[in-house]
Amino acid sequence: MITPDKIEEWLREVEERPSSAVLIIQYIANRLKELSGRNEALLDENIELRIGRKVEEYESRIATLEYQVELLKRQFGGAARLEEAAPTQAPQVETLSLLVYNAQGQALRVELNPSELVSGTAAARFQAGAAPGEAPPSLLATGSQEELLFIFDSGRAVTLPVSAIPALKPDALDWQNAFFQEPHGSEELAVVVPIARMSLFENAIQTSRRGFVKKIRESFLEGYISKGFVGTGVKLPADKTCSLIFSAKSGLLVMVSQEGYLFCMDVEKLPVTIEEALRLNSTDHISAAFMTGQKPSILAVTQNGRVIHREVNWLEPSSAFRARGQPLFSRERCVSGVRVTGAAAVDENDWGVALRSDGSLTVHKMADLFASGSLLGDQDKVTISGFVTLPINP
Repeated sequence: MITPDKIEEWLREVEERPSSAVLIIQYIANRLKELSGRNEALLDENIELRIGRKVEEYESRIATLEYQVELLKRQFGGAARLEEAAPTQAPQVETLSLLVYNAQGQALRVELNPSELVSGTAAARFQAGAAPGEAPPSLLATGSQEELLFIFDSGRAVTLPVSAIPALKPDALDWQNAFFQEPHGSEELAVVVPIARMSLFENAIQTSRRGFVKKIRESFLEGYISKGFVGTGVKLPADKTCSLIFSAKSGLLVMVSQEGYLFCMDVEKLPVTIEEALRLNSTDHISAAFMTGQKPSILAVTQNGRVIHREVNWLEPSSAFRARGQPLFSRERCVSGVRVTGAAAVDENDWGVALRSDGSLTVHKMADLFASGSLLGDQDKVTISGFVTLPINP
């Protein structure tokens, strides 16, 4: 800070040693430049406050925080101490919701009671075929108090609670009774993501069907969601959004392709711009992406019902992008037509749901799948078109 005493000191210095005048003047000039910059910044902020922009920004932040708190209260029943909830802890789920949705924006919901599940039995069934179009529908299992984010391939995003989707009778699912989240123009629904606990995480990882990946800070994602646009996460015209996964500051991201190639990398090494992580064949695409978390194993399911079980320490984290990937099974099996329809990080106490070509949705205990290695047994006329794990706490 420039004071009268300081000025008097400089004047005496110049009188005694005139050669120091240049240095003193240069210091004063730099200091005046710095103060001028700060003054302009304060002036701009004052203008924003007068015209209401700053107020609107603060109001937007407050609204976002209130929204996040409300989501967490809904997850933890409004009575839990949120400061004790860690990203690796899941809320206690009493009722599960199983969603089946398609690219046209249709969604069917069935409620499941975890205590009534019987491994190997059908929890729900379609009246007719499960797929109204050429592509099989997607699956999502989550808590019935969740908030959902519908992400379209245009990057547009819509939020709504699970309870806004009517629960249907599980023994007679029909697309004519589906909830409809209408696409705009020619866009298609890419993925549905539960987001109620996103504020407990550091990052969101966006992946594409062609193996591209991008890391988004959770604080940035909140702003994107409030504006209804999270981006596509793609570079190629033929590519589409595959998933949006929440992660802690560190952890292992795993992507599994339909033809059985696997890519994994620590979150800290993932890019904040869109990069090609896994180099795929033109006929291949990503079937599943997930974080390993505290789970000791990964499990992949093929269309012929085979269960591939690997320990997490089997994974070979990549140190570079555009990798060829770690194979889950032999090249011969891939050439013969074996394809991955779902994958996840699991332990033996977890449960999963499989969508079968006969229109049934069957539930399975992981311990049983580890032991048998198959979802279908000797049912060679049935195939598996989708698989998802259930968020059940032991």
